[in-house]
Amino acid sequence: LPTARADAVVDWNIITGQTIPFATRPGGAPGLDYAMVHAAIHDAVQAYDRRFEPYAVDITGASGSPVAAVAKAAHDVLVARFPAQTASLDTNYDAYLAKHGLSQDDPGVFVGRLAAASIIALRANDGSWPANPPVIPGGTEPGEWRPTPPAFAPFAVAWLGTVTPFTLKDSTQFRVNQPPPDLRSRKYADDYNEVKALGALTNSARTLEQTDLAHFYADNAFLYWNRALQGIANTYLDNMGDSARLFALCNMAMADAVITSWDSKLYYNFWRP
Repeated sequence: LPTARADAVVDWNIITGQTIPFATRPGGAPGLDYAMVHAAIHDAVQAYDRRFEPYAVDITGASGSPVAAVAKAAHDVLVARFPAQTASLDTNYDAYLAKHGLSQDDPGVFVGRLAAASIIALRANDGSWPANPPVIPGGTEPGEWRPTPPAFAPFAVAWLGTVTPFTLKDSTQFRVNQPPPDLRSRKYADDYNEVKALGALTNSARTLEQTDLAHFYADNAFLYWNRALQGIANTYLDNMGDSARLFALCNMAMADAVITSWDSKLYYNFWRP
């Protein structure tokens, strides 16, 4: 594959971050959106690159522009995930093709469309965003998970713990294999005091670097981790196949991490910290 524009993948990662409504995608839910977009981009790029195993579909005989394929793959997944933003996504997509001298009938568009349709179909019944989501209001006994101020909201996206993972056998594969420490144990007291010392607003035990990192990651973790990936890709990668693979592997791993994390949280029903 030519090394023409490794950052086409980065461009659509940025657009993905601008599209996801994080305010209504609480907890780890945005991880599913990022993972689907980049699985589709990966398969679209592999139709040309053919160095790595595709994730959802093996597209043979690809022609046209891989940049068009990347744009179309990402666009179609985002439209499927956020239909209310179709008009703005269409505008972004049209402008992106025009900026790169590409037409709507470039053969790469077909490649991207097929890659997107395949991942959308694969994830159609993955258990996400159920019509009647479970509501876990929390308990009041010592050690039980409970809502926190100011909203005192139920457990966020409780269904996430049973969603079909992207790479794991199921959401329980890496469930924490032992319960949290007993509330009366020295281990719990040490952990509690460490969190209290490091989390203090004033006179904290944090280093300046730890405080800076906390501020940096204070917003949605997926947004900032993807910004870190953008920096890595822009600095070290000059091949679209490598860029597509980096974003796909990392985002599917992050999505699976929150799925299995939610499984453990729900299984043990433990409070913070």
